[in-house]
Amino acid sequence: MVSLKLKAKLMDVVANMPVVILNAGDAVELGVYAGDRVLVQFDGHGIVASIDTTKKLVNRGELGIYREAQIHGVKNNATVSVSPTSRPKSIEYILKKMRGIELKKNEIWEIIGDVNNDRLSDGELGAFLTAVYIHGYTDFEVAEITRAMVDKGNSIDWGNTVVCDKHSIGGVPGNRTTPIVVSILAAAGLTVPKTSSRAITSPAGTADTIEVFCNVSLGIPEIKKIVKKTGACLVWGGALELAPVDDKFIHIEHALSIDPEGQVLASVMSKKKAVGSKYVLIDIPIGDEAKVDRMKAAEELAKKFKSLGKRLDMVVECAITDGSQPIGNGIGPVLEAIDIVDVFKGRGPKDLREKSLELAGMLLKMTKKGNKETAKKILDSGKAFEKFARITEAQGGSADKDFRNMLGKYRQNIICPRSGTILRIANEEIAKVSRTAGAPNDKGAGVYLHSKKGDIVKAGDVLFTIYAEKEYKLHDATEAAKKLKPIHIGDKDEMIEEVI
Repeated sequence: MVSLKLKAKLMDVVANMPVVILNAGDAVELGVYAGDRVLVQFDGHGIVASIDTTKKLVNRGELGIYREAQIHGVKNNATVSVSPTSRPKSIEYILKKMRGIELKKNEIWEIIGDVNNDRLSDGELGAFLTAVYIHGYTDFEVAEITRAMVDKGNSIDWGNTVVCDKHSIGGVPGNRTTPIVVSILAAAGLTVPKTSSRAITSPAGTADTIEVFCNVSLGIPEIKKIVKKTGACLVWGGALELAPVDDKFIHIEHALSIDPEGQVLASVMSKKKAVGSKYVLIDIPIGDEAKVDRMKAAEELAKKFKSLGKRLDMVVECAITDGSQPIGNGIGPVLEAIDIVDVFKGRGPKDLREKSLELAGMLLKMTKKGNKETAKKILDSGKAFEKFARITEAQGGSADKDFRNMLGKYRQNIICPRSGTILRIANEEIAKVSRTAGAPNDKGAGVYLHSKKGDIVKAGDVLFTIYAEKEYKLHDATEAAKKLKPIHIGDKDEMIEEVI
């Protein structure tokens, strides 16, 4: 086999897999083309990398090495060996899935192993996920994919402790039930090591909102100490390497704007399994403004979650909930934090309180620790807030802050131009206004809803307030609100609505 000795040229460039750059002349000598793979070796270590070619960026005799391909210890001008290598066998299995043929266990594990070791390009990953989007997974495939993803990441073992968790499939702005539910459950004596995500396309993920209170980027040893001390944690899952293959899939799904149902199942359940959860409640919001718009589809998804749970030796229940409008009044990290504290103190949005109690009650029933009434007593007694305060303190923060003083100083009220009934609040549009205002990166940015669907409003009432930390973002968000018109007002018996 042909090989070349080349001088390393380290490049501060990040790709999503190991990539090296060959001078076009050296590529011809090796007999490789852009997109082919080579084995790069240095001091007894080796890595397989995809190649790009250039005539000017890298000279003959040099090898440009992207950050992911930089073998441990290699430095500029070090001599590395480069030789052609065959493409991963998993590509054959991806082609098999593209034809709609069920994959075998060894084929699934080969694919997941290659994803984990960065042996597949974005294009190859995209082909696999598109095949899953078109053909779906069989029950066998989704269970095996989930097991393989768990195997390639970190896992937490809590022994014989009763560990429970909840997850929402998303699509509803606000909806910040997690800290309330977790605090109620922990106050009831359950163990809840809750990991959450940051926002990708929404105005805030749970981790973004909890970060208003405390640090969420913690390692597994720290999490174990916090859970042992308080019974729960509220942390960002991205720092833990739980099912890291899933994070690579999510990156491609976002780029392609696809959300394959089978991969959603594997994504959610792999992380719950990895964190050691035995009892899991899945929140499936339904409505024209949610990810799932039909009851039948929600019921089918619930069945699949429960079936997968059985295969993984987990107890799974699903709550099909109202996703027709935002839950809570605040949309954006600080605004959602205000809602959370208000619910803890008995004065928060009724829909957020009620949904949190329903979900907590279901998990208490699943674990034989009580029901919704038990959850209500814990919340109303102040024990849940006391538990939340202990969790945030253990994570280096506090639940007792002047949150309203953290809101963006630039504000704009959106006024109701006519009297009538709010017939619809468009989730996607109100989320876009919040993001345009700066959420979630600007913690104090977002939208506060003064009225909800079904409320009667009068001309001149404030429908919602936009908050921003930067003046130009407030201007952009105000213009977005005028263009997107997220709140629809009319008379209940009217077929034609006025859009605002």
